[in-house]
Amino acid sequence: MLDLRLATTSLAMPIALLSVALAEPAKNQARPAVQGAAEARPIRVILPALWEPARTQAQAQAVK
Repeated sequence: MLDLRLATTSLAMPIALLSVALAEPAKNQARPAVQGAAEARPIRVILPALWEPARTQAQAQAVK
């Protein structure tokens, strides 16, 4: 019985390790040289502080 469990475990471990290795994304892939517009300039959102009153969109446009 012990030999059967040992053989099953010995067979299952390489199969499990191989499936995990194939499932992970490749980390050493070369990145494309051309950046898209979204990558070049990240979008930043400035939120008001909790103690400031919320502005309407018209007030926010007037400040700029």
